Amino acid sequence: MSQSKDARRHPRVAQRIRVRSSSREAVELETIDLSAGGLSCTAPAFLPLMTKMAISLVLPDPRPSTPDDRDGHETVNGEAVVVRTEPDAPVEGKTTYRVALFFSRMDDADRRRLLDFLARHTGKAAH
Repeated sequence: MSQSKDARRHPRVAQRIRVRSSSREAVELETIDLSAGGLSCTAPAFLPLMTKMAISLVLPDPRPSTPDDRDGHETVNGEAVVVRTEPDAPVEGKTTYRVALFFSRMDDADRRRLLDFLARHTGKAAH
């Protein structure tokens, strides 16, 4: 029997996380699942393949709030590219699309925060 087509390089964590994004205009997304390599999310509008965008993941922070972090969240910033949109063309009247994003750029500190978050939710050590 062959391996599943859904075998992934990075394990995915099923978490609902708010994502702020901007390409030509700001779009509010919500994750379906998240990994070190990217995320699957819902979007309120069609996003064409290969659309590049700046993203901010708003992660729940398990540590006590600090004066700099009053809302109990930490933010991970980076850049992402749309690699899949379902349906694959705009549909008149449709208000929700399923979108897959690949993280194309993220600085080391943000990547560490993301990996730490994923490790807490998968029980695996961060890389």
